[in-house]
Amino acid sequence: MAKYRQVHTDFWNDGFVLDLTPEEKFFYIYLMTNSNTTQCGIYELPKRIIETQTGYNRETVDKLLLRFQEYKKIFYLDETKEIMILNWIKYNKPNNLNAVKCVNRELKNVKNKEFVSLFYKQCLNEELDIESIFEGIEIKDPADSENEAVKDLKEPLTSPLEGAYKELVSKEVISNKQKIISNKQEVRSNKSAGEVTPFKGYSTVLAFFEENIHPVGEAEREKLRMWSGVIDCDVIILAVEEALKYNARNINYVGRILQSWRRKGLKTANDVKRYKNIRDQGGKCRQYDFKELERQLLGWGDG
Repeated sequence: MAKYRQVHTDFWNDGFVLDLTPEEKFFYIYLMTNSNTTQCGIYELPKRIIETQTGYNRETVDKLLLRFQEYKKIFYLDETKEIMILNWIKYNKPNNLNAVKCVNRELKNVKNKEFVSLFYKQCLNEELDIESIFEGIEIKDPADSENEAVKDLKEPLTSPLEGAYKELVSKEVISNKQKIISNKQEVRSNKSAGEVTPFKGYSTVLAFFEENIHPVGEAEREKLRMWSGVIDCDVIILAVEEALKYNARNINYVGRILQSWRRKGLKTANDVKRYKNIRDQGGKCRQYDFKELERQLLGWGDG
C-alpha cells in the first residue's frame, strides 16, 4: 500500500474537472488518493469505508458512484466491492521493475476478472510490457461476459480487446512446433502456386501461427513476413508459444512479446531460453566457486 498518491497540478484545469460540482471534485480526488488505492487502479473499496472516510451517507455514496460510472470514469461492482478507475494506467504507468512486479501481484488478487481483461486492453493501448505485467495471469475475453456494466465500460476505451481466449492451451497444441519444423519442406510444397517466400523460415512461422492461433489475414501475413526478415524465426515461434501459454491468441500480443525481448537484448532462441529459465527460477542464477572449479579441472589435490 502506497503512502502517497500524486495528483498533477493540471488536474484542476482539466475540462472535465472544471465542470464538476464541489462535492464531485472532492469525491473524485478521494477515489484517486484513499488508503485502499493500488498501483493498477483496481482495488476493493466497500461502501461502508467510503461512508466512514468521507462522512457521506449511503444514499450520497450510491449517487456519486453511479454518477462517475455515467461519466465513464470508474466502474464499481457491488458483488466484489471492487472499483476500477478507467484512466488510471494512462497517468500511472509502471515504469520500473518494482512497479511492474507490484502491478502483477495486485492483478492476481483482483476478484472480478473482467476488470483484469479491461486492464489488459488498456496496457495494450499504452504499449506497456504485457509479458511482464501479466506473467502468470490468465486473460478472459470480456466479449464473453454478460455483465452489462462491463459492456458499458467498452465504450470509452479506444479499441476492442483482441485475442485472449478462455479455452486452455493443450500440450498437444504446444507440441505442434516440432511437428511443423520437421515437416517444413512439406509445408513449403503446399503453398499456393506463384507465392514467393522471401525469407528462410517464413513458411514455418506462418504454418505454426495458423496451426496454433488462427488462419491469418493479409495484414497479419505481411507482419509475419516482416518479422521473419529481421527476427530469428525460432524466436518468433517461441513468442507464439509464450502467447499460447497465457491464452492470448492474437498477433498483437505476440508483437508485444517480441518488443519486450528486443528491449532486453534477446536476439536468438538460446538467449530467450536462458532468459526464461532465469525468470522461471525467480531471477536467481546459479553461483559458482570458480577457484574450486579451477582446482578440480587442473587436478590439484588437497595436498
